[in-house]
Amino acid sequence: KAIYERAKKSTECPILVDSRCRILRPDPPSREDVEEGTLVGAAVAPGTATGRVRIVGSPADEFEQGEVLAAVVTSPAWTPLFAGASAVILQMGGALQHGALCAREYGKPAVSSIDI
Repeated sequence: KAIYERAKKSTECPILVDSRCRILRPDPPSREDVEEGTLVGAAVAPGTATGRVRIVGSPADEFEQGEVLAAVVTSPAWTPLFAGASAVILQMGGALQHGALCAREYGKPAVSSIDI
């Protein structure tokens, strides 16, 4: 039970764990020629958008049409939120992650590897 409680409090979900239970993290994107305070991530769906960013913790959280959907990771339960989003920001995942696939299907720009 203690391990479960500790896992619930975790703010990070490992992207990759090796055979020795070490958490592997990708190299951060290059920050050359970037203004201070600019968030740099990996594009997973093409395009540009503007809008108020809403950090969403679950598909049941409040989310309004035209906002930028920001989440750690998404699953199929999140799919209805993509229809109203102007863009998508994900903390983890790559081009084949659920959020990236949905963003491309809905024609929404998306970026991953941004700390939420």
